Amino acid sequence: MRHDPTSKILKLIQLLTDTRSRSVEDMCERLEMSKRSFYYTLNFLKNDGFTVFKRNGCYHIDHRSPFVAGLVDSVQLTNDELLTIRNLLDLMGDQNVTVNNLKRKLDSAYDFDTIVNTPEARRSANIVKKLTSAIEQKKVVRIIDYSSPNSHTNKDRMVEPFLMMNSNRDVRCHELTSGMNKTFKIARMGDIEVLNMAWLNEEKHKQVFTDIFMFSGEVHYPVRIRVGQLAYNLFIEEYPQGRKFVHPCNGIDNQWLIELEVCDFRGIGRFVMGLYQDVTVLGNEEFRDYIRRQIESMGASLNQQ
Repeated sequence: MRHDPTSKILKLIQLLTDTRSRSVEDMCERLEMSKRSFYYTLNFLKNDGFTVFKRNGCYHIDHRSPFVAGLVDSVQLTNDELLTIRNLLDLMGDQNVTVNNLKRKLDSAYDFDTIVNTPEARRSANIVKKLTSAIEQKKVVRIIDYSSPNSHTNKDRMVEPFLMMNSNRDVRCHELTSGMNKTFKIARMGDIEVLNMAWLNEEKHKQVFTDIFMFSGEVHYPVRIRVGQLAYNLFIEEYPQGRKFVHPCNGIDNQWLIELEVCDFRGIGRFVMGLYQDVTVLGNEEFRDYIRRQIESMGASLNQQ
């Protein structure tokens, strides 16, 4: 190894960004430098824009530091993404070796104390706490100064919150003024006021459902189709999460039944229309009517050309 100062600085950056925890003594030995030189170089890195934190007696460079982030910009995770991954790992417990290794790597690479203790993180946590309490008590809340990109307004909303979603980034509510169930983003809320008013519309609370074609809605429809080898292969390749909805047809070779629920006929309709020679629509009747209308509309459009 070269022993010039630049080489040692680069080697120290490599050791500090490694997810393994190394003691000061270990790094000094590897770099052949004194502790005094180590701390001097560490301060140099801090002053030059690197975020250095200490965990369990070991120093690390936060991977969101500008220099490191610039190197890995294409895979850099946001604070919300990091916290979501860390929270999901915590929910999985500590009995799995792979989960524990992932936790260790994340804790060594990122300063989660800093992430959690930002003003925005504390504000969001306080709002989530109020909403969770309101849901448990079945209370109406006032969402204060909600910023809506659709209506381009900032105004209060009176709602009955009933479901926290997306790792507590969203909340599903029944809005009293519109009488509709809507999803509100925590980040767009100014604050929350829990009112001394019980829910009046619990029977109208409905969870949003997202089908495998990424259409969302409260109402979903059963669809049943029979597909051949080509359509089967393409369905599995394009929608691997839908494999559980596919079953072989009894007594018919190279034919499969696909039975699933959708929020909108456009997703499954695109699939059926694109492979109509290899797909038979079995139900429901509403979906069959939708396909008929699409075929008629396409025919009328072609006749006008």
